[in-house]
Amino acid sequence: AWLYLFSKSLSPLSHSYGANRGEPLDRYFIEKFLSENKGSIQGTCLEIKDNFYTRKFGNNITRSDILDIDLNNSRANIFDDIRDLRKISDSSYDCIILTQVLQFIDDYQSAVKECYRILKPGGTILVTLPSISRIDIRSGVDNDYWRFTTASARYIFSKLFKNPDIKSWGNVRSGLAFWIGMSQDEMSARELNYNDSNFPVIITVKATRN
Repeated sequence: AWLYLFSKSLSPLSHSYGANRGEPLDRYFIEKFLSENKGSIQGTCLEIKDNFYTRKFGNNITRSDILDIDLNNSRANIFDDIRDLRKISDSSYDCIILTQVLQFIDDYQSAVKECYRILKPGGTILVTLPSISRIDIRSGVDNDYWRFTTASARYIFSKLFKNPDIKSWGNVRSGLAFWIGMSQDEMSARELNYNDSNFPVIITVKATRN
């Protein structure tokens, strides 16, 4: 795969984040983040589109809700707009898992405010945000709005949450690999586990409502 860098190709190795070559590289960071914080995934939980990560990392789950705006999603049990969650009462959830979602929300600040509102006091939101990524293959250039940094994530979440835990994941080599479409299977543990805050692939946020 690294020989690609010496070629003159103007196309990536993969148009699907490396999924046709193995596991997408950004999922390594996402799952490591959720695994490290699995103690917060408990009680009443909300996830977007499906509850894959709630089931994989959750402990003592009493209710697992799935939110989507798409009425055709048979896995969802709540159909609503994350920017204005009229169907969800205040202080409903112990945990919200929001992986790679906010880049598709034009008014992401309203979405964060709504997530804060529906969290119980002491409840935690676990968020992942892209810092470097191709335009989403499903949403396309007209519906993929944002990329984030640790500074922007801290600015956004500190407006509502006290001392959110903001981290960057990745380095120049993993960023380059993700950009051209390599998978995590084509990377060494050293390449995946070294973090350089100047070259983030994703940003993570762990924030707890007071």
